[in-house]
Amino acid sequence: MPRPTKQNLGALLVQSLTELRDGLKGQSGKLTVKTVEIPDPPAFDAGTIHRLRNRLGLSQALFAKLLGVSRKLVEAWEAGKRTPSPMACRLLDAIAHRPTFYVRRRRVA
Repeated sequence: MPRPTKQNLGALLVQSLTELRDGLKGQSGKLTVKTVEIPDPPAFDAGTIHRLRNRLGLSQALFAKLLGVSRKLVEAWEAGKRTPSPMACRLLDAIAHRPTFYVRRRRVA
């Protein structure tokens, strides 16, 4: 759809509102309604984080660098003193599902 100009913006707005009204009244038309469900990220407790880090073969410092957090925070997570934020849990979940995408091993001669 081309970008509306000032001249046709009003007409486009009226057309869109008319389609919305007709759709709400149950009349057929172009109105599409989608429901999107975004589940909460899985919870990561101290043991799960420690096992994931060990599975990756990373120190706390390297694991922290991978996640973009401090080593102290990873240490606090693994000690059970703090819990990861929902955003951190999403990243941890992604790493758990595709570890080789995030950590690639290279052999140094």
